[in-house]
Amino acid sequence: MGLIESLETAIATSRRNYAELLELTGQLVAERQQQSQRIRIRLNAKPWTTATLKRAFASFAAARDYFGKRYGVKARGWKALAEQVNTVETALIHLGLAIRENPQVTPLLGDERHQSIQEDAHLLSE
Repeated sequence: MGLIESLETAIATSRRNYAELLELTGQLVAERQQQSQRIRIRLNAKPWTTATLKRAFASFAAARDYFGKRYGVKARGWKALAEQVNTVETALIHLGLAIRENPQVTPLLGDERHQSIQEDAHLLSE
């Protein structure tokens, strides 16, 4: 193979690589746009504790049913439920599917959050 043929091959390869790079960049930009358009789940400012669960739900059965339907967790006590829910919510955050609310903007379990939980529980029970 001569020098000219080697240069032509190198230029063709370079053009293919450049085209592939442009295509991959376009795919990456499209994926990032889709990710930013996804609706993220808003979680409490802090992870759940036994105390916050007890304040948010009238009974353990109500809390267990709500999180059982929402995340598929099963627990026999408040502490186990808090641990399992926190594990699931932490995974959602790391996957970019959820965010923790800013504690300065929204109280941990203000009236709106409590009402939202009750509404979700009611919708899931239907």
